[in-house]
Amino acid sequence: MLQVEHKWLQLLYSYIKGLFSNKWLPSHDHTHHLRVWYYAKRLVELLDGQGYVFTEQMLEQLIIAVFFHDTGLTRTLDASHGKESRLICHDFLTRYASFSKGDYDEILEAIEKHDDKTYAYNLSTGKDMPDDMNTLLTVCDDLDAFGAIGVFRYLEIYVQREIPIHSIPEKVIENLTLRFDNLKNHYGRLDSFMKEQEKRYQFTMDFYCELEKQLRSYADLSSDSGPVAVVNILLQEVLEKRTHFTKLPVYAEKLASDAFGTEYFQSLYQELSLYPSTIKGS
Repeated sequence: MLQVEHKWLQLLYSYIKGLFSNKWLPSHDHTHHLRVWYYAKRLVELLDGQGYVFTEQMLEQLIIAVFFHDTGLTRTLDASHGKESRLICHDFLTRYASFSKGDYDEILEAIEKHDDKTYAYNLSTGKDMPDDMNTLLTVCDDLDAFGAIGVFRYLEIYVQREIPIHSIPEKVIENLTLRFDNLKNHYGRLDSFMKEQEKRYQFTMDFYCELEKQLRSYADLSSDSGPVAVVNILLQEVLEKRTHFTKLPVYAEKLASDAFGTEYFQSLYQELSLYPSTIKGS
């Protein structure tokens, strides 16, 4: 793993950061891709502990797929952005990497299909837990939709796609359920890992369930407490003032005036502290 990171991590992180330099989308930019790689490493380590074998080449393919899966969002915000991501990665591979045609195609296919929430492209490997690249990429991408970070990520991308605020909770709840069910179906046997992820999933679910309830009373988003207040802060600070969301916890006390908001930003800070290179919005 260390050899693969030494060879690819800085190059990929800088390359993806450059791609997003002219596209304000903190929810899915280079910091998101780095977090997905964090989850990919954890899952690979857990599977390795179960006797699965990952060659250096497999890990090289995985890190490249992880860092390019959402780059298509620099061209389109559509849910089918994986097609654009594939084209962008294709250009990168022709200049920086050398794989066999089969390995090359495997990377591109995983990137293109990663956001299909029917999960129709997940492959059956005949193993208790799948270790194919498509499943690993899809699941690790899904993991970044959980927790306080996930709350923001859903909000920003749906607002950017011009989905009305009052319609967002229902869409999040449906999408979030699909993501967690997919995780559970594939890796439910990893007990400790699943307990951790279930808590993160439940945090996001609870937030949007509460938001849905509160929105029934505040048609104009006028509340200064609860999830509506958090939504207002996130939209104002990130979309209007263009403060990267990874910097918000630094002055969370100034942003949240009620217990719900304080708890949210404390949770966001705790999550971001797991990623030292992203907590400063680098």
